[in-house]
Amino acid sequence: MIDDGTSRRRFLATTATVTAAGLAGCAGTTGQIHPQEPSEPREGSPEEFYYFLEDNDIAVEELAREDDELYLTYDSEAETVEESDEEIMVIYEVYKLALIHRGSEIEFLYAELEDPFDGQALGWGIDSEWVHRFDSEESEGNETDANESTNSSVGNETEGLDMDQVTLWSNIMNTKVYEEDVEAVGNESDANETAADATDDGLENESD
Repeated sequence: MIDDGTSRRRFLATTATVTAAGLAGCAGTTGQIHPQEPSEPREGSPEEFYYFLEDNDIAVEELAREDDELYLTYDSEAETVEESDEEIMVIYEVYKLALIHRGSEIEFLYAELEDPFDGQALGWGIDSEWVHRFDSEESEGNETDANESTNSSVGNETEGLDMDQVTLWSNIMNTKVYEEDVEAVGNESDANETAADATDDGLENESD
């Protein structure tokens, strides 16, 4: 359940658009990020985020930034939905530990899969506000470095479920974009263009 001002529609529209166009299509408006070994003290930079993704066996194809948003393309090694969700959790944990808990101002992560299998999501996203609200450093009790094992029970059945963690995981899962979502966004864009053209034609006729 995506809450507050962040709606599933926003994520679907943005992620589906990125997925349909391909991250390379955004090259003119985004800054390309390259991995960088962490500094001491840590900077909480997108470059360090890239580094720790690879350090946690995520095959990054491309990472780009536009304003306070990151656009990630990665090559999933998952063969099942469960394995795909485990990859998403690894990426989330690195995003949290390497960026948000380090004071980064990044507000959103939009992720796209390079070559998904049938039935696998094409993309998904994270709103940094969810980290602050449901998975803050204070709620963890202590901080774990991003280069350590990113084991998490979020999304798994455990005794004494943490409802904040359940809400967080549900929010992420609800941002998943599938082929039909991309097609729906494309159809909506075509309809909007047609309506705009009709409006322009009407105005021109009135001026004649």
